[in-house]
Amino acid sequence: MKKNYSKLELKMVKYKDLITIPVIENNDPFIIVSQSDIPNKYMPGMTDMQKVLGEKIIVRKSVYDKLLSAQTDLQKQYPSLSLFLTYGFRSLEIQTARFTQQLKDVSKQFFSDPLALYEEVHRSIAVPTVAGHPTGGAIDITIVDIKSNTFLNFGTKQYDYTTKDYYVFSPYISNKAKKNRMLLRRVMLEVGFAPFDGEWWHFSYGDREWAYYYNKNSAIYQQRNLGSSGVRLPLGSLNLASIF
Repeated sequence: MKKNYSKLELKMVKYKDLITIPVIENNDPFIIVSQSDIPNKYMPGMTDMQKVLGEKIIVRKSVYDKLLSAQTDLQKQYPSLSLFLTYGFRSLEIQTARFTQQLKDVSKQFFSDPLALYEEVHRSIAVPTVAGHPTGGAIDITIVDIKSNTFLNFGTKQYDYTTKDYYVFSPYISNKAKKNRMLLRRVMLEVGFAPFDGEWWHFSYGDREWAYYYNKNSAIYQQRNLGSSGVRLPLGSLNLASIF
């Protein structure tokens, strides 16, 4: 059976939808995600921030607060389940490098329209000027069964780009996987995150995708960059303004 994802791609938020959305930065500080609050770990295939932050994953404070609320809601319904965070902030420098490489790879195909090329790349690696991860507002997240210490079945592994079944509404995955995707989506949306239909694990708050999804006048988080790859972070809350 030949799989067709074109109808799904037409409905996804696009680079052209986001580029005109203004940003009014609110200077929400960054927080190191505590293992005791939300289990977290960088996963194979997406470990680029380890060279900067080690094993730490950082997000904006409001994102952290919403994650805590989502965790509480999930465990009220399913005490044996827990959110598991696999990515948060990505420096603008790394985002740009990843996008540039993907752009080179995809450009080997034929695109008559340069914007179509950007949109093709944007679905897997966002255009840096509108990307959510460099704002500290975008996260990658899944759900783990605490009792069995296994991840729920979501139809694909995180960061497996060999198949487009990672699209949220892929019709080619099992009913169990579809149900788990909708559980994660519902838990995250109920506390105010916006989904990205191009990756079942990706959600955001405060970035342009969030502003577009909820029809906000502006985003509240701007992209940030680390001034040095050797930054040493204190424990707990921190304001990274001095190192960007």
